[in-house]
Amino acid sequence: MHFSSDDLVCRIACNLEQVHTAEEAMRAWLPLVSELQPVSAAFEAAHPDGLRRGYLADLLVVSPLPEDGAGGGSTRSRLLATVEALAARLGLDPAGFVADEDGVGGVLDVKDENDGSPYGAYLILALTGADPLNPGGEEMDYEDTGEDLL
Repeated sequence: MHFSSDDLVCRIACNLEQVHTAEEAMRAWLPLVSELQPVSAAFEAAHPDGLRRGYLADLLVVSPLPEDGAGGGSTRSRLLATVEALAARLGLDPAGFVADEDGVGGVLDVKDENDGSPYGAYLILALTGADPLNPGGEEMDYEDTGEDLL
């Protein structure tokens, strides 16, 4: 996917540990998905041998950065304003967001499981103009067999 340089692209990771069925998880996430309208969403049951329990969601949300305004706001301040609103919506403390050196991206990682959101959000990755997990925008299809990794 290609994004504008004025888009804030966020990956939101959620984990609902207390639900027992996919139907329960989807009902819990439906209001959030309806409101945020992600361009991509993936839902799955946590692997039984993994670190997480219950159900997982990965949402790719694209939001326009607020206008510069009369004060000539920097990209960093525009990024922080957008992430703060998203974090508050998710029930997370926006003070935990750590911006990168350039002020064009960052991460909010919830370390304390007691600080969870009602949607189980525990991670927000944000980057201006690109997917935080694929900043180059290239296709993620590899033709190599991977034998050299064995």
